[in-house]
Amino acid sequence: MEAKRAKVVNRLTPRQQSDSWFGFALVVPALLVLLIVIALPILKGIYVSFFSYKLKNVGGALFNLSPDQLASIFRGDADLSSLSNLKWNDLANYISLFKRGEVLHYFRNTLVFVAFTVSIQLVLGMVIALLLNSKIRACGLYRGFMLIPWTIPSVVVAILWRWMLHQDFGVINYIAYALGISQQVNVSWQVSDGLAMASIVLASVWRQLPYMMVMLLAGLQSVDGSLEEASRIDGANGWNTFTHVILPSIRPVLFTSVWIAVMNNFQSYTIIANMNGTGASTMTLSIAAYQEAFKSYNFGKGAAIGVMWLVLLFMVTLVTNRMNERCANDYQ
Repeated sequence: MEAKRAKVVNRLTPRQQSDSWFGFALVVPALLVLLIVIALPILKGIYVSFFSYKLKNVGGALFNLSPDQLASIFRGDADLSSLSNLKWNDLANYISLFKRGEVLHYFRNTLVFVAFTVSIQLVLGMVIALLLNSKIRACGLYRGFMLIPWTIPSVVVAILWRWMLHQDFGVINYIAYALGISQQVNVSWQVSDGLAMASIVLASVWRQLPYMMVMLLAGLQSVDGSLEEASRIDGANGWNTFTHVILPSIRPVLFTSVWIAVMNNFQSYTIIANMNGTGASTMTLSIAAYQEAFKSYNFGKGAAIGVMWLVLLFMVTLVTNRMNERCANDYQ
């Protein structure tokens, strides 16, 4: 009887139902836009990945087309599909990537880049946030100064670091030599696999560090000061206070910041492409997909790389969401 009564109480009134439908109607246009600009391209990419889709007649220019062919395309009598070879080939694009070991190499480079970039910016961001959260003079000035890299476009950051790491006149080489870190001045960061990866990690960390710092600083400022005071009264040192009081308090902010940083770095393209171009040591999934699709004009293989990239992002998102839910439950 009580269940039936509760069911009657929870029933929406006609006015509430009308408001719900009105709200849904307001959201529908935005959902349609998302469907057009996000869902449809993803589905198209998955579809193309099962085809041998290559542009033909590619020469020194983009296409070797006669004036008559160009005129017919602009008039609408012909389209660019007439320039392509589109054949269904099942899983051939995926199989070729795995057989030649290309995709495993791309996966490894991507994971190494993401792991090092996020780890370094997390540690440095936490240290800087702790310093800015302390009682130091001109804290606002330092905070504004630290945000400067975040305001610089990624392509400018890439060019800046490429010049700083230049083999002949890069300032980083001279500093490393003066401090005794390097035994030679003219170090080529693009020749060695390890140094090439380190160069794009350094540039990416420098560009994204302000974001991590701001997020962690916001979390630190939300920590109840009475908890820290109580830990000091109980005899806890600075490290114990940080690990047992501060970290548990900012765990939701910490997890969200790391998750966003991981997603951003999985999709990183501009800095990598403009610093090391298409070097094998820094060939991540994003660079490989672009190279195949828009340099080799092999859209089928490029789409296959993009699909595997999408699957990896989806798996990472599932894992991080599960960890986030567990973290939220523990925090509550």
